[in-house]
Parts: sequence; C-alpha cells; structure tokens
Amino acid sequence: MIQEVSNPIACDCHPQDVKISFLERYRGFILSTNTLATVGNGVLLMAGLIADWILRSPVPAAGLYIAATLVGGGPIFLLAARGIMKRDLTAGVMVSVAMIAALLIGEYSAAAIVAFMMMFGEMLENFTMARANDALKNLARLIPNFVTLLRDGQPTAISIEQVRVGDTLLVRNGERVPVDGVIVRGQAALNESAITGEAVPVDKKSGDPVFAGTLNTAGTLEIQAQKLGRDTTLGTIVKLVEEAQKSQAPVQRLANKYAQYLVPITFSIAVLVYLLTGEIVRAVTVLVVVCPCALVLATPTALVAAIGNAARKNAIVKNGGSIESLGQVDCVAFDKTGTLTLGKPRVTEVVALDSITPDQILAFAATAENCSEHPLGRAIVEHATERRLAFAIPEQTDALTGFGVRAASNGHEILIGNREWLATSGIASANHTARITELEARGHTVIPVVVNREMVGLLALSDQVRPEAQAALRALKAVGVKKTVLISGDNVTAVKNVATQLGVDEFHAQVLPDQKLEIIKKLQQQGLRVAYVGDGVNDAPALAIADVGVAMGVAGTDVAIETAGIALMNDDMRNLPYLIELARESLRTIRGSVAFSLSMNVLSVILSFLGIIGPVLGAMMHEFSALPVLAYSARLVAFKSRDAR
Repeated sequence: MIQEVSNPIACDCHPQDVKISFLERYRGFILSTNTLATVGNGVLLMAGLIADWILRSPVPAAGLYIAATLVGGGPIFLLAARGIMKRDLTAGVMVSVAMIAALLIGEYSAAAIVAFMMMFGEMLENFTMARANDALKNLARLIPNFVTLLRDGQPTAISIEQVRVGDTLLVRNGERVPVDGVIVRGQAALNESAITGEAVPVDKKSGDPVFAGTLNTAGTLEIQAQKLGRDTTLGTIVKLVEEAQKSQAPVQRLANKYAQYLVPITFSIAVLVYLLTGEIVRAVTVLVVVCPCALVLATPTALVAAIGNAARKNAIVKNGGSIESLGQVDCVAFDKTGTLTLGKPRVTEVVALDSITPDQILAFAATAENCSEHPLGRAIVEHATERRLAFAIPEQTDALTGFGVRAASNGHEILIGNREWLATSGIASANHTARITELEARGHTVIPVVVNREMVGLLALSDQVRPEAQAALRALKAVGVKKTVLISGDNVTAVKNVATQLGVDEFHAQVLPDQKLEIIKKLQQQGLRVAYVGDGVNDAPALAIADVGVAMGVAGTDVAIETAGIALMNDDMRNLPYLIELARESLRTIRGSVAFSLSMNVLSVILSFLGIIGPVLGAMMHEFSALPVLAYSARLVAFKSRDAR
C-alpha cells in the first residue's frame, strides 16, 4: 500500500552533524509567552524599584509596579480563571488572589514581586524541561531535510515530506538514512549509535533492515522505505518520550491533590489570622507565602529531568509512573532468550532420526518457520539460508505461542515445537529420549521436527550469554535489588546452566506465557515489587502484569516494546541497574523537595502571623524557596551512577 506521510520529526531540522547555537537550540523556550512575560515583568519591576528607592518618586513607581503585575500576572490570571470555571482550585487561584489583595491594600511592589517570582520559577521549570528535551531535539535533527529518490533508476533530490512508503531511496557514503526500510541493493557500514548507542559500525547488505537517523560510514545503499516520520524507530523514541513527559505519575497526582487541599486551607488560615490580629497585611502575607508553587513543581521537574537523562542512555521511559515503579523495584525477573542471552541462537547440530538427510530435515523446519519472529525460528531459517537450501513459503501456518508451529507445504504437515505439545498432538518421543537428553546435557535447546506425523529429526541450538549480563546482575544487587529470577520456556538443563553461570537467585524452566503471569503474581504476593525484562511476543503478558515492564528495544518485537513501560533501545543490560539507581534518586529528590516545600510553608505562616515578615519579604522568601526545588530536580539531567562519578 502506498501512502504519503509527512515527517513531523524532521521539521525545523538542520543539516546533520552541524553544531547548534544556544539561541537556536532554545529558540522555543526563549520566545515562549512565559519567558517574554517574565522578562517584561522583570524590566518593569526593576524600573519601579529604581523610581521608588533611588528617585523617590512613589507615584511613577506605583504605576510601574501595577504594570509589572499585569504583564507578569496576566498568564496567571488567565489560568486561574480557567481553573475556577472548571471548579479546579489550582495554585494559580491562590496566587491571583494574593496579587489582587496586595494591590487593594497598596502593597504594589509585593504584587509585582509575587508575579515575577511565580513566572520566574515557571521559566526555570520550562528551562529544565528544555534541557531534558535537548536529547530529543538532537535525535530529530538526525533526519535529513532532503533525500535522493530513485525514480526509474534516476536520482532525484526531493524533500523528506515527499517520500512515500514503497519509494526507493539512495543513501551515499556520509549521509544519514532518512527512513526505516530494507536494503534492496548495495553494502555499507552503518553507525547505529543514534538508535542503539553502539558506536561501532554495523555491516549491512541486501535484505537487512535499516533505521532512520543512522549514518552511512562506508558504501552506497538503495533502500525501500517502509516507515516514515513518527512511525520510524527514531520517531517512536521521540514520541514515547514526549508522551512520558506529559504524563503524570501517581506521586505527582498526589502532590497536585495536596496542592488543591492547600488552597482552601490557606484561605481559612488567612481569615483566621485577620480575625485574631485585625491586620489585613498579615492575612495577605499568609496568602502570598503559602502559594504551593514549590510543592507543585517538585514532582514534574524531577520526572522530566529523569526521563530526559534516561533518553540519553538510549532508554525510553514511557511515563512518569514507570520511573516511580522502577524506583521501588526489589525483584527483577528475566526472560532468557534475547534478554540474558544474545537472542541469536545458532543451529549447531541436525540429528536425523529417519531415512531423510539432515539437509532435508533443516529444509522442512525452515519452511515451517519461514514467517516466524521467534529467535529460534529465525535461527533455523538463517542456518538453512547459509547452507543454500531450497525451502518454501508455507501455504498455511499456525504459530502457537509457547508451544511451537504447525505448517502445511506441498502436501506435507510439519510440526516443530516442544515435546509436551507434540505429545498432546499424538507424537511420541520416547524412542529418542536418550538422544534428546544427551543434547540437552550439553546445554543445547532441542527442537524435534515432525513431518506427516513422524518425528524425523532433532535440531540442536545454542545461544551465548550476553557479555555484560553477569556485571549487570551484580550491579542490580548493588543498587538494592533483593531477588533475581529467570523465567524461560526452554528446557531445564539449558535454563539451569544460564542461571548458574550468572548467579541468578531463582529459575523456572519450560514455562508457558500464562504460567509466567502466575510466577510474577506469586512474587508480588510475597510483597516484592517486580520488574520483568523480556523481548518477545510471549513476554507481552508478563511485561503488562509486572509492576514495571522493561523491553529489550530494537532486538525485541513491536508488541513487547509497546506493552512495556521502559524500552532499552541498545539492548545493554548494564543500563537496567543505572535506570533503577536513577529512579531511586528521582524519588528521593521528590520526597526531599516536598518536605522542604512544606517546611518552608509552615515557617512562613508562623512568621506572617507574628508580623515578622510583610507581603514583600514574604513574596521573596516564598518564591526564593522554589529555586532550591528546581535546582535539586534539575541536577537529575546530569545524574551519573555511583560507578561513573
């Protein structure tokens, strides 16, 4: 199907690998309504202070203060009005009342300072978000604005927005791949660090997939476009992080709920202060100092900073709730194939059990697995291809997740799967138990091949443990994970070998997808907060039911990535303990910021009630208390693990 798709992530892009100036990088932030209002308010406030304190001209000073309040407070008044219309008592309502009350009692400078501090705090929050989003903008800039289209074999330069699915594009040495697609001609070495974080170029040839944003370091490629714009892997990364930064975690919703309760409580305290002291100035000061600015800012700034930090590690966090859940994890459960192992099993032996040859057995197996996404199925097809065997596309295929594949081709019924499933299908393996056991004892995964109801052969496959897996599991213990669990559908011997090699606390073998759910539920019933790490279709239910699911990104299937709360785009297991450490630090930051904010509010109310501080000093004291909260959260953008410090 041919469809025209615009490429929104390529908009406002620059030529790749060009350094972007500060002004250009933060153009959106600088020209935002918030920034312009803050600057305008600050200029008028400074002019008022000069007129008031240096020129001793109270009337012009009052006019400048009022103008500063209107300029800086305009956006606040607007948001407050919208909140009242929706019956939502936001912090803006309290700030608006405080500014109006200050104006009514003649505290013009206090009103202007409240407006400035409120807008300045929001501006700092926006800058923190802009810094966190910088990694996303850098990714978006990797998509070239113009590409070379091959039309009837002739190269034509066109805009990226004109590219359609199915088009053939030419990517020369030194150019970036503009779309997700498949190579139809040529060979090249591609730097895929934008997607995987791995800087070593990967050799690509005809038939291999390529990803938008990757750099062609040697060679020339002709690529058929399959995914464009936000549908590409790069676009998905940008989209998921943007959605994550807009979402609210439970801890953030709780903070907002407290803020809403704080509004009526503060009004009540202000009225009580007025009744007890008879001084309207003290009551207004209470309104000024208790505005829950820092409380509301504490959570979103920390989460946005943490999500941005994770993106720089090629880890996509889909929402703030995933950060919160990951920060509480004390048990990590893993799938085996493609997660703790490289996910690239190789056929090491083909055993003939009948009169047909090993190559014929392999050809039958490759026919049945021709359309499979399972790592074992892909390994069988790759091995048959390497041996230059002829195999067909099956006329009918029935893939039974967790069991095996049933296929029909050229009058043959082919079954490939585990022995338990084959037994329920009436296929006995008792005569071959000794051979199967011998292969499994050597650490192989053994797959029987059945043709026309007869077991004709055995395929022995092996997979390598990820080089970084052992270090990653040690690091998990170091960051406070109490228990590690390996859950796999593979045979007991193969699973036990991996568990022993890596020092996993507990393992479960020959597990079906629905049984994975039960294992995770039992772990949760023990009071453990469980993270499940997987990469395949059969991992999707477990990823969904765990407290937080972690998908092994590019190497994983789409359904696993969509189901999980976090995707490791570079498949580097060492990023998992880093993310847990980052999430824990984020929760500590939020709790510390909330505690600091509430403490400052209590202190400010006491000082206001005693008349020690007035509206002006109260406004400055309150708003300056928000700055440490913002600075404390912003440091998460540059957070590093303890090992890297």
